[in-house]
This record gives sequence, C-alpha cells and structure tokens, in this order.
Amino acid sequence: MDYSFLGIENNPITVFTVEDKEKYLEDPNAIDKGIKELVDAINAIDVFFTMNACQGFLIEAERDDHCPETYVDFYVINEQYQLARMLLGSLASKFNALINCKVVYEADFDFISEDEVAANGMVKLRHSIEIFELPADMMKTTYEEIVGHIKKFAEVINKK
Repeated sequence: MDYSFLGIENNPITVFTVEDKEKYLEDPNAIDKGIKELVDAINAIDVFFTMNACQGFLIEAERDDHCPETYVDFYVINEQYQLARMLLGSLASKFNALINCKVVYEADFDFISEDEVAANGMVKLRHSIEIFELPADMMKTTYEEIVGHIKKFAEVINKK
C-alpha cells in the first residue's frame, strides 16, 4: 500500500514478537501482588503480554503505596489485534460501567542512553483495562469475575 498520502513511507505500527513478550516479562517481581492474578491471566494468552499494571485500590491497606487507579496495559504479538478487540469488547459488554477498556496510540521510541530516548516514528498500540472502584465486597467478586472471564478467553484462544 502507498502510505505517502499520510506523509509516511510505511505502516507506522510497531509489530511485537514472542521475543518482545519474553523481554517484557523478564522480571515477574515487578508486578504488584494485588493485580498479579489479572496480569497472569492476560499473559496466559499466547499473543498478549502486559507492559504496565497497578493494583491501585484493590488492597485497601496498601492503597496509599500505589497510584489511584487499578489497571493493566498490554501489547499484542504479530498483529493479532482482532483478538484484543474481541477481549476488550467482551469485557466492556459484560462489565458495563465497572471497567473502561481502550486502545491508546502512543509514540514509540529508542533508548539512546540510560536517561535519554528518541522518537523513532513508529506507534505502539497499548490496550488497557481499567477497573473502577467499588465497595469492598463488590470489588473482590468483580475482580475475580474479570480474571475468570480472561482465563476462559485464554483457554479458547490458545487452542486455535
């Protein structure tokens, strides 16, 4: 396809690989323990890998030690975007106003040094699941239902 009408030479979307998934998931201790089950459910899907998460308010006694939001962000391997759309759509449909699912187009960059980055002209598609705060009893069951939904999704998708 000729992309010149967009002012670019080729498709600017970064394509992630299995090697990228391995690199991003090198340090499992970097994941907040309160959201680890959700992160693990997403990472169990062969073509998804998490890149950012925060347990936020999931554990009341630890909420001051975390950001005010509870979310998981992930990337997709080998352009399997239709699977990410299916997961996010199914979550938004099932959990309505209890969660927010979105895709963010963010500039990609290269590390120049430990403290310096430079834009490389590419764009990463960051898929995001944000859970809204609920009363404690509802929060626990809703979180468990979200994790269960994603685990079922993983079972079906990974069989294909």
